Amino acid sequence: MSTLAEIELAVPHLAADELSYLERLVHSLRIRKAKKQRSALDLPPLKLGKVLKPLSTEDDLLEEMLNDSRD
Repeated sequence: MSTLAEIELAVPHLAADELSYLERLVHSLRIRKAKKQRSALDLPPLKLGKVLKPLSTEDDLLEEMLNDSRD
């Protein structure tokens, strides 16, 4: 279904739990749109340049984050 007409034709055939889910989905989308909230998933990908050094199995990213000396 990709058009409102197709959705309108399908709605009468939905089960009660499917209608409930559809109502919650539409409600949450309406509120989100009204608040104009954005998600990180809404942002386009960033181009940060080339990789300086590829990650390997020897890299300990958590240790680097916890003991960052750039402060």
